[in-house]
Amino acid sequence: MRDVIEIETKRLKLRRLRMSDAQRIAQFCDDPGVGRNLAATPLPYLPSAAEGWIMITHARAPLGRDFVYAVDLPGEGLIGVLGAHQRGDGFEFGYWFGRPFWNQGFATEAAGAFVSEAGKLGDLQAGHFVDNPASGRVLAKVGFAYTGETKTMFSLGRGESVACKRMRYGPAATRSPSAHEALVMH
Repeated sequence: MRDVIEIETKRLKLRRLRMSDAQRIAQFCDDPGVGRNLAATPLPYLPSAAEGWIMITHARAPLGRDFVYAVDLPGEGLIGVLGAHQRGDGFEFGYWFGRPFWNQGFATEAAGAFVSEAGKLGDLQAGHFVDNPASGRVLAKVGFAYTGETKTMFSLGRGESVACKRMRYGPAATRSPSAHEALVMH
């Protein structure tokens, strides 16, 4: 992951974030359907917040603890973001997609390609709020399995704590076929 510049799938390109992504990130994350399912995204979500987040992501990149990628759809541009962030001895995987791009397989395609690389970092975990089972289905399709643990996590977008089901990335045999179809650019 440390030397991965971009990842291409059948329909998508995963690349590093750019400042020019801020407006589109703000547009999608300001949608309560998106923002309320993220832990660290306040609502409303302004372009200046997206710019600050991109700057922080760029500043932290040399530390090798955060790997964040924009998901581009040719002809459309950025449609989502995914990343892995070091938490203790492992990494936490997370993602979001703009509402117009839900239910089209983009999350599964991008996440499958991403975690096939991110899994090389070591222990990879994820979670989803209990009232967002669609996210759990995407995670299961790309090789995550439920740990049986549910933790309370604060959501800035909701302004309250919410139960979060925990998952861990599993063995290679359970991974999505799309993960093996990705082209990785170093």
